[in-house]
Amino acid sequence: MRFGLFFQVPESTGQPHAARYAEMFELIELAESLGFDVAWLAELHFGGAFSLLSNPLMVVPVIAARTRRIRIGTAVTLLPLHHPLSCAEQAATADLLSGGRLEFGVGRGSIPTQFHGFRIPVAENRARFDEALAIIRLAWTQDRFSYRGTFWDVDNLEVVPKPLQRPHPPIRVGVHTPESFAHIGDLGLPIYSGTTTTPLPQLRECMAHYRTHLAAAGHAWQAEQMALMFPMHVDTSGAAARDAMRPGVLQYYRNVQAIFSQLPDSYGEHLPRLKMIEETVANLPYEKFCREQAMFGDAAEVVDRLQAARDEFGLAQIIGWFDQGSQLPRAEVERTLRRFADQVMPKL
Repeated sequence: MRFGLFFQVPESTGQPHAARYAEMFELIELAESLGFDVAWLAELHFGGAFSLLSNPLMVVPVIAARTRRIRIGTAVTLLPLHHPLSCAEQAATADLLSGGRLEFGVGRGSIPTQFHGFRIPVAENRARFDEALAIIRLAWTQDRFSYRGTFWDVDNLEVVPKPLQRPHPPIRVGVHTPESFAHIGDLGLPIYSGTTTTPLPQLRECMAHYRTHLAAAGHAWQAEQMALMFPMHVDTSGAAARDAMRPGVLQYYRNVQAIFSQLPDSYGEHLPRLKMIEETVANLPYEKFCREQAMFGDAAEVVDRLQAARDEFGLAQIIGWFDQGSQLPRAEVERTLRRFADQVMPKL
């Protein structure tokens, strides 16, 4: 079992943006010393209330320079928003400068403000994702190559540098809808999912789709097939953990609401989703969230629930989001990281 931790880095009142990055770097250094294996960085655009991490690939070498062992992943690089040749160059450079520690997490994205900002139709996200990933893999594995696609053409180019890891950094695809689980199962690629977007009841159905399509396409289940992210908090008691995280969970949904509220009227098809978010903010179903999406509890409770999830979903990696909503004092974030490393990780 490998263990990761997830960062989204929203703005925080009274803290400059540089200070938010510095805090993330310090927490990753601590996590490495505690035995965590991977630090995962979101890619999100056009809303500091939600995240300041608009270019995680640029951050990878900075983290590598401050650490020795921990791997650095993108969760996820939004391929439809990038030119695939530029993305191949940036990711390969990040892999070189990190000493071969890049975990290349990719996805198609679904937050409409990001597509609106880059003037890319949301409806094209899956087709653009498939084409971009195919080009990136060719760029990394061929000396020169050509490609003719719907969105991009490549004419006999050599893309440099090549990644340090050969044939390329590990690729893991972020998925959260039944269609995505099925599609990536057809491709046979390892996956990353999170209970913030795919609660456990839905995840059970989605994983059935994934396994069915994986097998039907002739792909064997591999050791690193599945990584899963949970909002995580370990405290002295279950009640203390849940009380500590309630403000952060509510703030997370407020941040989501802020992002979706910025859409122009032309995105009317997303108004039902915004309405659901507004209802969640007005009447947070916190007990249900704790049951179906979070791992908040004392060490014994978190161990039991993570062991069950590990066995049910065949997890190769458990990823914790240790300060969802960024409402915990810094000292408390460090305490929960230490509790998780000392009391939970050895039992898994």
